[in-house]
Amino acid sequence: MRILSFLALVAIVGCSDRSAQSVDPRIADASRPLVFITNPTEPPTSYTNASGEVVGTDIDLARRIAAKMGRGLVVEKVRFPDILPRLKAGTADFGIATITINEARQRDVNFSAPYAFGGSCFLYRSGDPKPRMSQVDTLNVGVKTDTVQDFYISCHGGDPLRYQNLEEAVAALESGEIDAIFLDDIPLKKLAEKSSGRFSITPFETRDGYGVAVDKRRPDVLAAANAVIAEGGAK
Repeated sequence: MRILSFLALVAIVGCSDRSAQSVDPRIADASRPLVFITNPTEPPTSYTNASGEVVGTDIDLARRIAAKMGRGLVVEKVRFPDILPRLKAGTADFGIATITINEARQRDVNFSAPYAFGGSCFLYRSGDPKPRMSQVDTLNVGVKTDTVQDFYISCHGGDPLRYQNLEEAVAALESGEIDAIFLDDIPLKKLAEKSSGRFSITPFETRDGYGVAVDKRRPDVLAAANAVIAEGGAK
């Protein structure tokens, strides 16, 4: 009987140890700042200002999440295709960069509730024929690498030209290398407004929700992000 009791105690302790080991140390250490990653190439959501500071509405949301948790915030600039792999690897806590929520991405990261809604559209040179999705097999369309727009154009028979950031794609559009850019409407609308009539945008081709992407080992960050969004903190 004593042997059985001893074994039961060992089992309980063993389970407790495993449970303790499964808790991410970043959660336990309240003094550790959150590591936030973004791709600051798309005003007004995330961009680098003249002083070299990363700013924008996405950055404001990240700071509200850190404040909700009482944590400091380290902001790191990364390429857009590196955001989800970094989160999956556990080398960052969360990322915001107008990331469309979809089922494929949810296999690698957790997403908050949508903090904004928008869609994908084309930016093109005013005066040129308006691009349509039914024509993408005959157009040179620029996209950002590994975005949902990259996938969407490919699925509709197009062969997109891939760029690391929007600035490169805009230069290609201005030079005539491409006929249009296909991306989220928020930065494209801003570009069209500031272009003095040189660029126009099409109506939405898709409707999307954008979420905070969170390392699956950080339920505390996910809870804080959802709380801030519920409070209207994304505004």
